[in-house]
Order: sequence, then structure tokens, then C-alpha cells
Amino acid sequence: MAEPLLSVDAIETCYGLSQVLFGISISIMPGEMVTLMGRNGMGKTTTVRSIMGLTPARAGSIRFGGEDIRALPAYRIAKRGIGLVPEGRQIFPNLSVRENLTATASGEDGWTLGKIYELFPSLSARESSMGNQLSGGEQQMLAIGRALMTNPRLLILDEATEGLAPLVRAEIWRCLARLKAAGLSILVIDKNVGALTQIADRHFLIERGRVVWKGSSAELAAVPEVQHRYLGV
Repeated sequence: MAEPLLSVDAIETCYGLSQVLFGISISIMPGEMVTLMGRNGMGKTTTVRSIMGLTPARAGSIRFGGEDIRALPAYRIAKRGIGLVPEGRQIFPNLSVRENLTATASGEDGWTLGKIYELFPSLSARESSMGNQLSGGEQQMLAIGRALMTNPRLLILDEATEGLAPLVRAEIWRCLARLKAAGLSILVIDKNVGALTQIADRHFLIERGRVVWKGSSAELAAVPEVQHRYLGV
């Protein structure tokens, strides 16, 4: 059986004396799209921060591509091939679309400006616009494009469509479906269960820093009571 691309095993993470994660375990196989869902404040972003080395886990293991990355600094984890689209987008407001994309580019092969513009035609039309001149949807597309320009093996999206209009959300989902079809491994944090069960392979639901349910899209769709209990839908 193939080894997971990402394997998070029983991690515990704290902010100071306050423990947030209590033995979280998730895994992502090569080419798989996995979601992490739960209500606000349940530990989703902390899990992402632990994976990225931004808030290091104090216990457990995090392996990526067969290597233990838990003790590595964030910049070295990113260089291993994990691209993050952070909550709040965090694009550079005083750089143009083109400059935002090229600032993070790494590697000669794979993602180029042309490929990003083909994926998101609206960014091509706004190439010379500053980051703070873009709509929320355009900023999210730019944040995704910026992460892809690092040519990651794993793309992580924290709150992928939060605050976006329905048409823009639909475009983001189409984009992610294309990336998955091309073989990219993806971890998505979002609340849109209906869309995610259409395109993702597996789901992990967390509550108060613990995984309380995991299963396939078909299994999640079949248990509306679980969705209601842990997601409030």
C-alpha cells in the first residue's frame, strides 16, 4: 500500500499554557483531496499552523514525503513542497498581481504565470492592479495562484471560500477540482459541505481539538445527523 504524502499522528499543540489540539491524526495520500471541517474555534487553523511549523506541535509526529518535519522551521517545511493559502489571504497589498505571483515563484518547471492566468483568467485582466485594488474573490484567486507558483506537492487552503459570493465560490471549487484531476494533493478547510462532498475524497471532522468523525464523501453525505452535530448544518 502506498505511503501517505502527509501523515499527522496524535499531535498536541498549545498556545502558551492553553492546549488546543489533543491528539489530532489525519492523513493525505498522493493525489487525494481531504477536508478538515468543524465549527469555529475547534482547532482547524491550529492544525494547519502545526503542519506548517508556525505553531509547532509539542507532541506527536508530522511526516511529509516520508520525512519527519515536526521540528523543522516553517520556511524549510514550505521548501519541502507544501503551499499554504492562509486564512485571510494575506496577499501583498502594495504589489501588483504579477509581482504577488512572481515573489514566491520557485523552480523552473511546473506552474508559470501563463498557467496561473489560464486557471484564473480574471487575474490576467488585472495583472497590473495592486493587491488592495482586487475584490475578495480576486484576492483569493491570487492567494491560490501565489501558493501554486511555489510548485507544491501539497496545497493547503484555510477557509477556502469564506466570505465569497456564490459565483466566486463555484469558481474556486471548479479550480480545485481541476487541480485534483491533475494529480495535486489538497487539504481544504471550509464549511461548504455540499460542495466538498462533490469533489473531496475523505473528510475529518474535529471538535475541541479532537477528530470526532472521519470517512468518505459518500459516508458523510449519508449521515446528516453527524453534519448537524459537528458542523451545524
